[in-house]
Amino acid sequence: MANISQRKNKNGEVISYRIRVARGYDSKGNKLKPYEMTWKPSPKMTAKQIEKELQRQATLFEEQCKAGLSGDGKQKFADYAEYVIDLKERSGELRHHTVVRYRELLKRVNEGIGHLKICDIRPQHLNKLYEELSKEGLRKNSGKALIKSDTDLKELIHRSGYTNLEKFAKEAAAVAVITIRQASKGIKVSYNSAEKIATALGKKPAELFDIEYDNRPLSPKTVREHHVLVHLVLHQAECELLIPYNPAAKAKPPKAERTKANYFEAEQIAAILQAAEQEPLKWRTLLHLLLVTGGRRGEVLGLSWDNINFDFNTIHIEKCVYYEADTGIYIDKPKTESSARYIKLPPQTMELLHQYKNEYYLPLKAACGQAWNDSGFLFVKDSGESIGSPMHPDSVTGYCDKFSDRCGLPHINPHAFRHTAASMLYFAGLDIITISNHLGHAKPSTTQNIYAHIMAEAESRVADCMGQMILTTRQTINTPADNKKASAV
Repeated sequence: MANISQRKNKNGEVISYRIRVARGYDSKGNKLKPYEMTWKPSPKMTAKQIEKELQRQATLFEEQCKAGLSGDGKQKFADYAEYVIDLKERSGELRHHTVVRYRELLKRVNEGIGHLKICDIRPQHLNKLYEELSKEGLRKNSGKALIKSDTDLKELIHRSGYTNLEKFAKEAAAVAVITIRQASKGIKVSYNSAEKIATALGKKPAELFDIEYDNRPLSPKTVREHHVLVHLVLHQAECELLIPYNPAAKAKPPKAERTKANYFEAEQIAAILQAAEQEPLKWRTLLHLLLVTGGRRGEVLGLSWDNINFDFNTIHIEKCVYYEADTGIYIDKPKTESSARYIKLPPQTMELLHQYKNEYYLPLKAACGQAWNDSGFLFVKDSGESIGSPMHPDSVTGYCDKFSDRCGLPHINPHAFRHTAASMLYFAGLDIITISNHLGHAKPSTTQNIYAHIMAEAESRVADCMGQMILTTRQTINTPADNKKASAV
């Protein structure tokens, strides 16, 4: 039986009611703290209405307690979210780069609902949050930063006591060394990176950089990312019986517009491959693998020599190279379980890998001697203290930018090769399951969703082909009736 007690203000007026349900005793015979909730009646309710609703609330609360659906639920969302993210990371459910992303999103979420108790959160709170996230001015500390023309960044770093850029990047600024190099050359970097660099030098960002702030509203896709995080946190609360249901499951986040995957046409691929013939062997091989395997950037960088089977012309994708500011370059599993896969490669690719190993990799290793870090990866840093170590993923993106600009090619990003591989396989007539397996997607439906526009284009080409082959050809074929008329004449 629930216990009900009144709560009064200084004037002796009843302002709310405390409802308690006994929890019993623990294994040592100690009485457990009872479940507790507070109910506050509306000022417009009559005494009879208050009594009726109070009994209903007490009965409902008691039933929830008996069914195990009521915990304390009094943790603030901000505190409970930290617990859930830590729990998911320790259990291996979340990869480190996902945890980093969630912590970024959590800053905005906490501004809206971080102060609320998880038991008090309702769908309307979340709908309001998503509405606020869709307004302008939410991209705090975002935008681009360009080093001032009269600022010598490398000189400032040397004056601060660091003669090595890599050491400054890793120990002081917690950014990639390629970011330092780009900034010093007058290439725009993110505001966050500029802020870290300036802070490490004891300066404010505006003292060293000209900043272009980004005031655009968050995209529907980004708002949905916040929703996914909120759903994850409250789902855990539901599983731990702290709340009776997940309010995020009943909220309405904005629909994210599906973006078209950019891919290269046959003529563009030919131009890229022709231009790549003039590039250093290392980069030519890397570009070739990105296109032929359809692998993600980190997957190709994660290939080691023991993943290459020259006898059977296959590679085994089983790990990825990632980068986060707090950990630097690190190795982890691919994106999903299905991403770990074997891929059969054409003979031309295997010949290129042989050439790369014998003409570039092994001579570089021999020349470095004791300075070589024998990581075993195909693509490694070829200079600096960490020579022989896995490459920074952003160095691939940076190279593609320069390569496309230098050769007058369409803008190239590593992921465009993945989309191109998918389109070529589909236009060649391969089924969606085979393509999905090649790309390492968790489900064929993922492939269908990403490449829906490519499939639609392929279907239209089929219609054109059928019209050309059957209907146009039919006009040149004489039917039996036509033959009879011709013989009669």
